[in-house]
Amino acid sequence: MAVPYKLLKTGGKLPHNKDLRAVLDVYETVGIKLLGDRIVKATSLTMGDLVGALEAIRYELVEQLMLGNRVHLPGLGYFSLSVKGELYEDPNTHKFRLRNPYVRTVNFRPEKELLRALSGTRFENVTHRYEPHRTPTPQDVDAALAHLFAEADYIFVGDLQAELHLSRPVAYRLARRLEAEGKLENVGSRYRKMFVRGGRETSQVT
Repeated sequence: MAVPYKLLKTGGKLPHNKDLRAVLDVYETVGIKLLGDRIVKATSLTMGDLVGALEAIRYELVEQLMLGNRVHLPGLGYFSLSVKGELYEDPNTHKFRLRNPYVRTVNFRPEKELLRALSGTRFENVTHRYEPHRTPTPQDVDAALAHLFAEADYIFVGDLQAELHLSRPVAYRLARRLEAEGKLENVGSRYRKMFVRGGRETSQVT
């Protein structure tokens, strides 16, 4: 499956094809439940093993970063802190310092091994695919659901978006409507919805 991207202008009054930037049109945020289920099926590890190991790594990562260390996770990459604060000149020493320094973000630099593993990723330009104001017919929706659930036991909003060639806002509105009508049932979380088919067989989109 190809990763969708859009070409957007960087801003300002630019020519039609000037200074475009590529932005991923991300489907969903995948969490520990889906990752864990896949790992459990492929290995002898349990979900408890995975959650425990992840929590232990997170704890040690925080501890080491707070000591000012850079953390290397083999096969993934390097983590380090980025600091920010108000820059001022010390009136006594005339040296510059930071007032109230704080952690701005956590930097991550991927390892070459990880980048090599991703080198086979395929991309697809969807800049002009979606129609922001298009609403699919009930027949379109029924056909899309039938096709999607024939291939998988659960689907995401991104699957509806790709199958029906919708913009993200329209796809999310459609998913909410289908869920409210009982056509889809969310078995994921509130913030990362994963749908199985509901009890009703026909769709109505207004």
